Amino acid sequence: MRSHHLRQKPKSEEERFAQRIQQVKNTYLIGADEKNLAPRITAKSWIIVDSQSGDVLYSFNENQKREIASITKIMTFYVVLNMCRTMNVQTNNTYAEVSFQASSVGGTTADLLKGDVVSIEDLFYGLMLPSGNDAAMALAENFGIYAMYQNKIKGKNPLIYFIQEMNNKARELRMSQTTYANPHGLNNKNNVSSAYDVSKLCNQLLKDEFFRKVVNTKIHFSTIQDEEGFTRDVIWENTNKLLYQGFKGIKTGNTSVAGPCLASYYQTANRSFTIVILGCRNQEDRWSETMQLLQWCLSQIQ
Repeated sequence: MRSHHLRQKPKSEEERFAQRIQQVKNTYLIGADEKNLAPRITAKSWIIVDSQSGDVLYSFNENQKREIASITKIMTFYVVLNMCRTMNVQTNNTYAEVSFQASSVGGTTADLLKGDVVSIEDLFYGLMLPSGNDAAMALAENFGIYAMYQNKIKGKNPLIYFIQEMNNKARELRMSQTTYANPHGLNNKNNVSSAYDVSKLCNQLLKDEFFRKVVNTKIHFSTIQDEEGFTRDVIWENTNKLLYQGFKGIKTGNTSVAGPCLASYYQTANRSFTIVILGCRNQEDRWSETMQLLQWCLSQIQ
């Protein structure tokens, strides 16, 4: 006689993720004798900062200099946003053309093609939601050219000029462990920062309403005109799964050298927190470990 076994329907990726987060919430309990001990996590460095005051609440290896993958794009956003404000660029009706170099950069992508014409506002979303390396390059190239023209600078490579501006902004913000070598964060030993420096940059940008809106957007729709003049609709989904768990942004990152990284923003009724974790063991750990740090932090300040 054959036995019959009941089989459960396999869980979707979203269900598995939600279950894992719930396990963190339910099982991560701090005993009386362990109340002041931070959770043991795989991230090589991390920090929890008060988003309003900038005060460091808790940290581990927060000044360790590391590659930061697509966390780099936060500075790309910051530089372009500052250039737009300085030069009175209207982001919703000013457009940039995507070069072959930008369209072929590789890695995570906003699916931009050579000759595409995209509004600056949409490029911000393409930069931060799908973590488009192509969007990062398009912004850097176009604003490098624009800034050089405005400042009457000749004979420089626009991309190099833009990266110099990224480093200038890092110095202005006193990000002492930070140097940028590209606008997207692909592997480069000279593209480094620290959890503390990243938190500084995040808190600076969190003062801006448009930045908060972009990084808290789950899905963005854009209409792009190609080099033949035809249009197509694209949908960009945010790579940050914690948006579905009450967080308000900010940016994911992951390369073979940097490892999985995450900069996050969370608000309670009367407090707000910036959490940065760098170099996690795997991509799933960055979600659960950020949740662990948040739960532990909240237990400490109650």
